[in-house]
Amino acid sequence: MKKPLLRLFPFLFICALPLLTLAQEIDVERPDDKPLEERLLYSRQNSIHVAIHSQGLGAGFKLGRIKSIYSTTNWEFSLASLHDLKEIKIATNYSWSARPYVYGKLNSVFLLRFGYGWEKRIFGKPYWGGVELRWTYEAGATLALMKPYYYYVIIYRPDSSGSYQEVYEEQTFDDNGQWMGIVGRAPFAKGLNEIRLSPGIHAKTGLNFDIGTSRVRMQAIHFGVVAEYFPVGVSIIDSRRNQKVFVTLFLSYNWGSRFNKL
Repeated sequence: MKKPLLRLFPFLFICALPLLTLAQEIDVERPDDKPLEERLLYSRQNSIHVAIHSQGLGAGFKLGRIKSIYSTTNWEFSLASLHDLKEIKIATNYSWSARPYVYGKLNSVFLLRFGYGWEKRIFGKPYWGGVELRWTYEAGATLALMKPYYYYVIIYRPDSSGSYQEVYEEQTFDDNGQWMGIVGRAPFAKGLNEIRLSPGIHAKTGLNFDIGTSRVRMQAIHFGVVAEYFPVGVSIIDSRRNQKVFVTLFLSYNWGSRFNKL
């Protein structure tokens, strides 16, 4: 039984010669010829990002610690706007300077997120370049800032003579029973001193595609989903007041640097 196997060795050796030659060529071209900063394993990774999600826009930054080539932990801070999917902007004909408005909107909502997360490498980037894929997950606190949304409206008020006078005022949607017409949206600054807070929690997971060509400078595209829960609720539009659960999809572009802390 051994002789047929022994006869195979010369054939296997001849077949393996091209692979051995290729391996030697690859060794010659391995990144040993690259600058030292491209061959180091760094301990820190900081980045900033801009994002678009299914209900708004966002931006933020991460402070990361590289545990190994397979794992990185991050502290993340971000700010995002949050709109209702039913929002429809309406243009007005009262004046060329009138701002479009969303009928039924109660608050302009912004989310402050603070979380701790992990990145786990699924497969690494070949030495000649390419894309590194990582699975990410994060959990933390969310603080919703609800600024009242004001309309610039027309109402009729009685005067001293007993007749009614047309008056222009800035009011919220809760006063809509008095309105005779909507001129447009009031300036954004209106209501800043009336911001209300609603604390909550969030969990996030996704895939991170590292497309950078340098180990020192990080560039990545991040895609995933965020789930948030607010015990008190968040009110964006009149038809859905005190909504407690939000699930959004996001796509972000991240860039930053890797370095060793002195």
